[in-house]
Amino acid sequence: MLFKETLRTVRRDEMVDITRQVASRVAQSGMQEGVVIVYCTHTTAGITINENADPDVKLERSHAIE
Repeated sequence: MLFKETLRTVRRDEMVDITRQVASRVAQSGMQEGVVIVYCTHTTAGITINENADPDVKLERSHAIE
């Protein structure tokens, strides 16, 4: 099963939480078990896995890029 999402950002460096979109697609699929693969086709974008337990992670990321 394949789903496509298009994300829009407003800043050059931005972290976007896609947890809800992914969870929604998993629910929509009706699957009970399996693996979710998130793939980004854009060459200047990336995917970061973060548990969102510490809000400073976003700040650390933006400082690392500067």
